Amino acid sequence: MNSNTPSLADLEARLAKLERQNRRLKRLGLLFLLIAGSGFLLAQASCKRSGVAPGAATPAATYDTLVVHRLELRDKAGKLRGLWTAEGEDPGLILYDAAGNLRASLTAAGGGSGLGLYDATGGARAVLNVTAGDTDLFLFDAAGKVRATLVVEATGSKLWLSDAAGELRAWLAEGTFSLTDAQGFKAVVGVTKLQTVATGESHTTSAAAVTLFGKDGKVIWRAP
Repeated sequence: MNSNTPSLADLEARLAKLERQNRRLKRLGLLFLLIAGSGFLLAQASCKRSGVAPGAATPAATYDTLVVHRLELRDKAGKLRGLWTAEGEDPGLILYDAAGNLRASLTAAGGGSGLGLYDATGGARAVLNVTAGDTDLFLFDAAGKVRATLVVEATGSKLWLSDAAGELRAWLAEGTFSLTDAQGFKAVVGVTKLQTVATGESHTTSAAAVTLFGKDGKVIWRAP
């Protein structure tokens, strides 16, 4: 007998989708940074032509409604530190550090919304995605590897834990807990789908079962 658990394929699909989202967000953040930088230079030039000092105080004004397509937050040195925009396909709030690295993002898309937290190198460390179908939370280490993934969906909740090499080491779902070591041995407590290689027949164990697998994926011990 061997195990036929779809957990790894599901995780790989979610990570591939996350990687596409991260690449798109970083391109979007860089584009906004360049656009905002150009706008700041134009504003500086306009101030010089008009004789108004950059950053000079302006009379206070009160409005019932303020309508803009983009709000820029800059530090005293003029560096862009935050951007609240509705110009792109996915409106959102993006925050940068003093070096211009992306540090946090909040976006809203047609299919859902996302929150991202990034380290000083611009690498993702925590990403939360919410869609109509499920909620995904990804946690990364300093090397950019996904170390924990938590999924909440209509059919149940799942938790994946991976090692520093990105290999799946633990998986928890409703009724199933699975552990895998670096040599490929695996222990499953609870529900798992088993298939008899000789006949092709398959059956599912109960939540009370304990199943041990060898490096080749075949069952080496099972109870009951």
